Amino acid sequence: MQGGVHSQIDKEGILTYTSNYCITAGLSILFLIGCLVHLNENDVFPLRTIKKFKRLIAVLITETILDCLFALLDGKNVDVVFLYVIKFTELFLNPFLALLVFDIFFEVDKAKSKRHKSEYFLTMVKIRNTITLLVVFNGILLSLMVFGWNVFTIDEANFYRRGILTPVYLIVLGLSIAALIWGLVLFSRNSQSSLKSTLFFFASTIVVGIIIRDIFPKTNYDFLCISVSVSFLLIYYSHITLRLDPLTKLLNRQVYMRMFERVNYTTIIIAIDANNFKHINDTYGHECGDRTLKQIAKLIHKAYGKNAHCFRTGGDEFCVILKQGVFEELIEETPHFDAYALARSLTEDLSALIGQPQKDSQIHLEYGVSQGTGVFYSPETHDTISLNERKSFREVVEIADRNMYKAKEEFKNQQLPLTNP
Repeated sequence: MQGGVHSQIDKEGILTYTSNYCITAGLSILFLIGCLVHLNENDVFPLRTIKKFKRLIAVLITETILDCLFALLDGKNVDVVFLYVIKFTELFLNPFLALLVFDIFFEVDKAKSKRHKSEYFLTMVKIRNTITLLVVFNGILLSLMVFGWNVFTIDEANFYRRGILTPVYLIVLGLSIAALIWGLVLFSRNSQSSLKSTLFFFASTIVVGIIIRDIFPKTNYDFLCISVSVSFLLIYYSHITLRLDPLTKLLNRQVYMRMFERVNYTTIIIAIDANNFKHINDTYGHECGDRTLKQIAKLIHKAYGKNAHCFRTGGDEFCVILKQGVFEELIEETPHFDAYALARSLTEDLSALIGQPQKDSQIHLEYGVSQGTGVFYSPETHDTISLNERKSFREVVEIADRNMYKAKEEFKNQQLPLTNP
């Protein structure tokens, strides 16, 4: 009688366990299917990016099904080789997910191109290579079971057990996630993204899921957490896409116009315009003009990106606005704390880059750009600033534009010869 009661309790416990497991897996898959529906209706993302997201989601759904199937068969009278294959596949794919996510944000073909040798691209290539090596190492680690060194084992009763190499596997998985997060942080900086909180929740959701699975091996909340993290990834990529100019990858005019409402700190505005751009478009074609704009944008970001927000405001016009707190840092190093001297020195950074030969580009920028500056003082600035200098942000932008057009007229008057692109 007593044995029968315990048997009944065991059966009820197993039933509850498998039911909860299947429900959690079903919710995870339902969430991922919702993401797929969103991607099918998405007309903003590039098609190649949508394909990468779908590939990631397909692998996640596959993993979730395999994990649920293994839970249902755990301890059942089935072929042990079948159980090994299921678990091996699932554990192999886990670090591989980091590579799939990384490839969404980093164009491998561009990275391999000889034209891209910036510090950012070289670092991203190293990160991708690191994740790839971790994926390969993980495959080798799982294969060591042939020699008796196991990440996991299936005992005589067909129950899953952790092996002696489980800690090593968790370290490899952690390193792959850490490398992914570092790559996303670099991408965020390069794309001038301000959505750091979304990246934080993306990373923390995955880490929390893994920790829960490590503490409670008989749960599959890690896949639910990973499925939720995909939504943060979609939100983050949407944020990037909507903020960037498609051609130059600088911040677009929409974001620029919002700065009129948000800038309440002392800063410097630099208006930039390409010289003789119409001549280039008319003489050499719009394709050449686009390459010119992309090259100018690249140098603007190189010169100012660390300290400023960089925008393409329209056509061949660009704008740079120092980030909050940067003015105070730079003015300390400027003789006599002269804001206008600081503004001039900033424009020299771009002029110096443009004056250098562009070995990695089809475009020569010897025709130059014209720049104009303005200094905006926040309402909290001390009384040492005269009332004439206390202008609205919009007025300072107009001053920078006027100064830029003056520089443009001076360039035209000099009648500098154009260099063929």
